[in-house]
Amino acid sequence: MTNLAIVDKEAGEWKEHPRFKGILFKALVTRAENPYANINVVRVPPGCTIGLHTHGEQIETIYVLAGQSIFTLDGIEAPFHAGQIIAAPAGVEHSLRNEGTEMVELLTIFAPPQGG
Repeated sequence: MTNLAIVDKEAGEWKEHPRFKGILFKALVTRAENPYANINVVRVPPGCTIGLHTHGEQIETIYVLAGQSIFTLDGIEAPFHAGQIIAAPAGVEHSLRNEGTEMVELLTIFAPPQGG
């Protein structure tokens, strides 16, 4: 029997990201629900940055739900705004900064999933 598990991105509690000060996230789909990927929603307030980092084994696909930002991938900067999507390959350094006045909201998908 299949379990129907619809997730509302507005439900649940926001948590501060453990590595990036001021960045909030909420897990929507974890390894427990999907052994192939996990999905989070992330908020980047004005003036905040998700600093340069890599994911050793995961491809991170990022879709911008709201706002405008600057995305850096392997040293190349580009404007990144609502309606756009990018995949950051495993092991490639990337970051995002919100230089605007509005909240940036992202949907992030990690494949394979993070965590144990």
